[in-house]
Amino acid sequence: MNNQVPNGNNQVQKQAKKQSTSNINYYGREKDWVLSTNGLYQKIENKHGEKQWIRIANYTEIQKIRQNIETKDITLSIKYYYHGQYHEIEIARSQLNPNDFVKLNGKGIDVFHNNVKKVIEFLRIQEKKAPYEYAHCGMGWTQIDHRLCFKHHHIIGLAAFQSNYEGAYCIEPRGTLQGWLDIIHSEVIGNTHLELALAFGFSAPVVGLLSTQSGNDVDTLLVHVYGNSSKGKTTAAQVAVSPFGKPSRQGNGLIKSWNATHNAIVALLRGNYGVPIALDEASMSTIKDFSPLIYMFAENREKERLNKEGGFREQHTWATTLISTAEHSLFQKTNKNDGLRMRAFEFGNITWTSSAENADALKKGLNEHYGHAGIHFVQYLLQLGLEQVMERCEKWKVHCENTLPKSDFISRVSQKFGILLATAEMVKEAFDLPLNIDGMMQVLYEVEEQAAKERGIGEQAYEYIVHRILQHLKCFRMDKKPFEGHECWGKISYPKHAQSNQVEVAIFPHKFKQLLEEGSFSDPKTVLEEWREKGYLKAEKGKYTN
Repeated sequence: MNNQVPNGNNQVQKQAKKQSTSNINYYGREKDWVLSTNGLYQKIENKHGEKQWIRIANYTEIQKIRQNIETKDITLSIKYYYHGQYHEIEIARSQLNPNDFVKLNGKGIDVFHNNVKKVIEFLRIQEKKAPYEYAHCGMGWTQIDHRLCFKHHHIIGLAAFQSNYEGAYCIEPRGTLQGWLDIIHSEVIGNTHLELALAFGFSAPVVGLLSTQSGNDVDTLLVHVYGNSSKGKTTAAQVAVSPFGKPSRQGNGLIKSWNATHNAIVALLRGNYGVPIALDEASMSTIKDFSPLIYMFAENREKERLNKEGGFREQHTWATTLISTAEHSLFQKTNKNDGLRMRAFEFGNITWTSSAENADALKKGLNEHYGHAGIHFVQYLLQLGLEQVMERCEKWKVHCENTLPKSDFISRVSQKFGILLATAEMVKEAFDLPLNIDGMMQVLYEVEEQAAKERGIGEQAYEYIVHRILQHLKCFRMDKKPFEGHECWGKISYPKHAQSNQVEVAIFPHKFKQLLEEGSFSDPKTVLEEWREKGYLKAEKGKYTN
C-alpha cells in the first residue's frame, strides 16, 4: 500500500506523507475513503471533473462490533480523536442515523449537520471490516444452534462459539480451582451443615437444567437460613455461591441485600437459569409481606403486566437456587398458607461455622479463589447428560419419600430434597470430595420434621381463632348471661349433647373472615374445609354455615 494519499489536495497529501503505511487505511470499492490519524478523507469529483481528497472529519472509527446473543442488539465501540486525545464510546447500532449520531458531538465526536451523513456513510462501509464478537447478559442453561450449553463468564459446552459475559454480576473466575478445593478440604469437609450449604449452591445448575430442558415444572429452590448473629449464616451463603462467582456483597458479587424494593429484588433473578444468588439479611427489608415474592420466586416468572399500548410486557423468567439469610423466619412475615412452605425451606438456629477462625478463613480464602468449581461442575453435568441427571434426582426423591416423616406433602418435599441430595452425590463424584450425604439426610429429616409441625393451615387457624375468642369473650352472647359488650361477634352455647369440656361458638361470617385476615389466613374456604374434615365445624351439608 502506498504511504501517501493519492494525487489531490496538496495539504492533505503533505499531512498523509507524515504517516506510516500502517496508519493509513483505504475503504470502499473504489478506495475512495481514507482514514488516518490526521482524519477521515473522501475522494470527491469537483465541478471540473477532477478528483480530490476532501477532509470530512477528525479520526472516527468502529473499533469492534458486539452482538448480544439473547436480545440480538448490536453495540458499536467507536474510537475517535478529540482535543489531542483518543477516546472510546459505545453506542447502539440504531444510533447510526443523522438525528441521533449528530448528538454525539457533545461527547467530542467530530460530527455536525454539515458532515454527519458523510461520517455515517463511511462507518457503514468500515464496519464490514471491524472485529465482530458476541456477548451475553444472562446466566445458565441455553440452546445455541440446537446444542445445550451454559452461559457463565464464557460459554461452557460449545467450544466453537465464543461469547463474553457483560451482565450485572462478577462471575469472572479468580484464583484457581485447586486453591478453592484446598479451602473446602480444610474448612468445610467434616462440617455437615457447610457441606449442605455447598450442595445448596451447586443445586442451581441442576434446578436450571431440569426446569429448562426436562419438560417438567421445576420450581426455583428457595432456601432460607435464619438465626441469631454470629451463627455463620452469611458465611454459609458465601460457601454456596463461591463455585460460580464472587462470594461478596461488594463489587457486584453474587450476594445481594434484601434491603431493596420488590421490583429490584425480582430483577436480580431475570435471565438466570443456573447460577445461585444469595439475599442477605431479610431482617433489614422493609417488605411487610414476603408471600408474593416467595410465590413469584418459585414460579420462575414475573407477574404479567400491561404496557402503555394495552399489550403484555415481556415477562422475564428464571430457574435457579436462591439462598436467603435473616435473623428471623421468613414465615413471620407471610400469610399462613401451606403452599408457601412447599416453596421455601427454612434452616433455623443452626451454627454453620465451627469458630470465628473457621469463618475468617472461609471469607478470606473464598474471596481469593472463586468461579472455577461451578464451571467444572457444569462440564460434569454435560458429560452425564440430562437423562442421567434426571435419574439421579428421581432416585434420591424416592429415597426421601421412604425416609422423611410421612405427611400429605411428602412427594413435593421429596422432589426438592431429592435435588439437593442428587447434587451432593454428583459434587462428590465431580471433585472427589468426601461429602457426608447421610449426615445431610439427617439434617433434612430434622428440617422436615419441624416444618410438618408448623404446617396445617386448618390447625393453625383453629388455635388462632380459639385464642381470639378467649381474648374477647365479652363480644359473645352466652346462655343465661346478659350481654355487656359493645360489639357482638356471635354466640357461645353449651349444648346438652356436647362433652363436658366442649362448647359451641357461632361467629358471624363477616367477623370470622375479618379475624382470619387479621391472622394472615388468606383463604377461609380452605380453613373451613379442613375444620369440616377434622370435625371442628358444625354446618349444613354442602355449606360452611349452619
